[in-house]
Amino acid sequence: MVNVAVVVLGDIGRSPRMTYHALSLSNMPAVDKVHMVGYSETKAHPLIANNDKVDIHPIRVFPISMSRTKSLLLWPFISVAKVLYQIIQLMWILLFVCRNINYVLVQSPPAIPTVFALQIICFLCRCKLIIDWHNLGYTLLQLSLSKSERHPIIRVAKWIERVFGRCAYAHLFVTEAMKDYLSTQWNLKGTLKVFHDKASPIFKNLQISEQIEFLEEFKQNYLSDAKDEQFLQMVIDNKKQRLNNTTSKQKNVGDENLASLIISSTSWTEDEDFSVLLRSIKDYEVDSQLKHRLLFIITGKGPKKDYYLEEIRKLNLQKCRVISVWLESRDYPLLLGSADVGVSLHNSSSGIDLPMKVVDMFGCCLPVLAVNFKAINELVQHERNGLIFNDSKQLYSYLKRLFSTFNSSNNTLSQMKQSLIQDRKVNTWESSWNSIVSPLIN
Repeated sequence: MVNVAVVVLGDIGRSPRMTYHALSLSNMPAVDKVHMVGYSETKAHPLIANNDKVDIHPIRVFPISMSRTKSLLLWPFISVAKVLYQIIQLMWILLFVCRNINYVLVQSPPAIPTVFALQIICFLCRCKLIIDWHNLGYTLLQLSLSKSERHPIIRVAKWIERVFGRCAYAHLFVTEAMKDYLSTQWNLKGTLKVFHDKASPIFKNLQISEQIEFLEEFKQNYLSDAKDEQFLQMVIDNKKQRLNNTTSKQKNVGDENLASLIISSTSWTEDEDFSVLLRSIKDYEVDSQLKHRLLFIITGKGPKKDYYLEEIRKLNLQKCRVISVWLESRDYPLLLGSADVGVSLHNSSSGIDLPMKVVDMFGCCLPVLAVNFKAINELVQHERNGLIFNDSKQLYSYLKRLFSTFNSSNNTLSQMKQSLIQDRKVNTWESSWNSIVSPLIN
């Protein structure tokens, strides 16, 4: 029997891939205990929180907020203090709280200080380190600080990530592009495997009747503004009409009393430019030929959220409505399954990662409009399961294309949804995990 630690220096409740790893590990007969280490800002999924084989070990948040540190002189000292604070907690939990660890599976980024600290911890307790590469940490730092790759801070961060991330028992990658880049540029040592993100079984296609039932509950539980409720009711009415007319030709094309639901999950950060969606909404709003209403529900938290919500309030939208909500983890898959299309604004800092939010949308058989970048074609197949756009004008043109003929019986969204339904039957987390990751755990 083996014990495995799953480490993510982020919120466990908002780390779906690491949550799925923990769940799959707990289902292995050879695994006695899974220790999940990370922040507990939101509730972990019930499948983890109520799992007897999974113990959650919360990391305390550093008491000083980096975003509120205005002094440039204090920033370096506070940054070092935060890293030391995290290292001490990781070492205490993994060396003294979690006993007899055999494997440590860690998400990177953040590479600092996790990969550095875990190399020391794995050496001391003689356990095997598996690094799950989601992106390149130094590129995210470069983006957040608005610095070039030649800046001293970025160069040091890249050096630490490369040196301490080079050697491990095994490396997992979310894309082929990431594996190719890191294996050649950083000369990685250990077993190298590409493990594309897959949606958990909790993400599934919903029948229209199930969508209506959830949206009625959503209106009661999450909405209080009368205009928000009005738009959501138009979405529900649209779905009811579609349900009643499944055997006959639709008659509500462009009906201004009905609405469609568009979902986007964003971190409100630099690598997800929300202004692209905002400009496309403006263009849709002023197009006099378009009568069909659109309800945009945006989920997620981040530093630019308040700024963009204020910009939205200034627009005085009539045909479109934008709502920002923070969902319970159990409601997120149901909202995705109830939407008509998803939007991904993820513009990779490295160009070689993929957005997990799109994977979850595909798990619900939800077609996606995704911003273009280097590796996106490994996930979104243009015109088959989604549409790829380069700028706000192209996104607007897709919204116009999809929702000017939304209720016709043979539209683009219906065709893409059918492709996703077929893919979902064979493209599962369990089958991929059992063939790629499971053999690494002896």
